[in-house]
Amino acid sequence: MAFLPDHAYSLIARAHALDRLAHAFLISGPSLEDQRELAVKLSALVNGWSDVGSLDDLRRHGAIVIEPEGKLRQIKIEMMRDAGKSLQYTSSSTYKIVVISDADRMNQSACNSFLKTLEEPPANTLILLLTRTPEQLLDTIRSRCVRVALYRECQTGLQLTEVEEQLVHLLAAYFSHGKPDSSRAMGLLADFQNITAELRGDIEDRHKAALKEEVSTYGKTTDGGWLKDREDYYDDLTESAYQEQRNNLLSLLFTWLGEMQRRHFGLPAMDLPAWNALTEQLAEKYSVNDLHRRLKAVDEMRRNLATNVREVLALEVGFLNAFG
Repeated sequence: MAFLPDHAYSLIARAHALDRLAHAFLISGPSLEDQRELAVKLSALVNGWSDVGSLDDLRRHGAIVIEPEGKLRQIKIEMMRDAGKSLQYTSSSTYKIVVISDADRMNQSACNSFLKTLEEPPANTLILLLTRTPEQLLDTIRSRCVRVALYRECQTGLQLTEVEEQLVHLLAAYFSHGKPDSSRAMGLLADFQNITAELRGDIEDRHKAALKEEVSTYGKTTDGGWLKDREDYYDDLTESAYQEQRNNLLSLLFTWLGEMQRRHFGLPAMDLPAWNALTEQLAEKYSVNDLHRRLKAVDEMRRNLATNVREVLALEVGFLNAFG
């Protein structure tokens, strides 16, 4: 069941007043801003803070706030270990607060490390996991949290880019026409790779233009070492930007399959409202277990892409498992 943000807050506040507050909540929904706002309000409630309005404000009060870092936008094991150690320290606040934003970006090692904290947190600890795609989290993590799905009555769904709209249309056509099989899955992969190739090309062109402008402005006043450093910088920047765009498209695969799965339960909060009729129709063709299997395959593909496995191999295996 999904809740309006204010309703969700009131229910959790009532549980707190009755001394029945759970130690961990998994807050999901299409709006990351709504998730963060609820996390801030709950943290303020349990600790009596009156001057907080953002995650940075929580940090200033000593809360542990974890967000993805690096060019792969991952939450790594070191971050979770540091959080676990910090929770062992005494605190002047009533509750020790842990907020994990974009929790689906935890890699496998981080998830395993976090499970120890989630299973046996110190007394008076409140853990808040925020994610738009709770399906990406391990079952063992989801099962140890109270699920809070958010929606808004006037929800217009995700604001998709032109490229993301293109991918949604490809997914709609794939599931609407014909039965999924290996051959069609490879066709869908080829379309996906065409999209990502164009994205990479656009990113490379922008960064080459930026480097050319820098060389034109500063090249005559610097040595060759400077140029090599700037070339390396833009190479890294290109790879980082490309992987972020690719990961956004992988998240959209989750969103589409998640829409189909949620239609089984009649949830009112839809990320892709323009496709409600189709996802409802498709939900009758695919079982919850089948969709869950496909979601897990996309999750495994995303995790493989976060390692040093060749991208083309990870995508091929992932698409065969998820869409074959």
